[in-house]
Amino acid sequence: MVSAVPTKNLADWHSPSTRPEPIHELIHGVDRYNPSNLPFMEEYLNTQVREGDYDIFANLAILKLYQFNPQHSNPDIIVHILIKALSATVHGPDFNLCLGLLKEPSAIIQDIESDDESLVAIIPFLQNLHELSRTCQFTKFWKELNGESEAANAIRTRYLPQHASPLDTLRAIFSTSAAASFSRISLNQLSRWLDFSSVDETKAWCDKVGWTVQGEQAEVPKNGDNDVKAGVVKENVQLSQLSKLVAAAAY
Repeated sequence: MVSAVPTKNLADWHSPSTRPEPIHELIHGVDRYNPSNLPFMEEYLNTQVREGDYDIFANLAILKLYQFNPQHSNPDIIVHILIKALSATVHGPDFNLCLGLLKEPSAIIQDIESDDESLVAIIPFLQNLHELSRTCQFTKFWKELNGESEAANAIRTRYLPQHASPLDTLRAIFSTSAAASFSRISLNQLSRWLDFSSVDETKAWCDKVGWTVQGEQAEVPKNGDNDVKAGVVKENVQLSQLSKLVAAAAY
């Protein structure tokens, strides 16, 4: 079952259970700045892409090495890192943390003396997707991703096929975001948010994430964020506790 419940545990974000011990030692030691480790780190990223795992700190270590050694920058690795960050969270800092370690796309191309300038279009495109995701404009997100621009075609045909279930991963984080705000969502609206072409596909997704369907509505289980509870605050203040305040007011 795919999880669509807002998480408050950051332990797996900082130190994922899928991270191999050699990688853990590398990114927490001085060797993280050794460019000879780049092939090892890049292969670990490729493993994340193939298997659907995610390790933001290992990926940031790759970008930091590119920052110190720009001649070793690999545009494909950069794009895969940004896609992983984009599909990891709606409101988290991951994408901007990665972006903060990158030069302008044209400067990256110049550093590696490459003739492939697709990165110049792809990075701004991913930035736009991130902004649409961050502001919960999910319908516009899918419209851009499914568009006919050069960057959209490159992402869909060149990069996403290498990732494990990339569209369902995006749907999962969008569902998690919706679950933090809604207890009921119309199936038609949910279909637009998750880019499903039929209500039957949406119903199947609801079953996959543990939501129930009642008529034309998807019911989201209570998770602490989407259930409003009235709070009653009681204060028991003794007069003796106010003596200093009363005395000060008397003067």
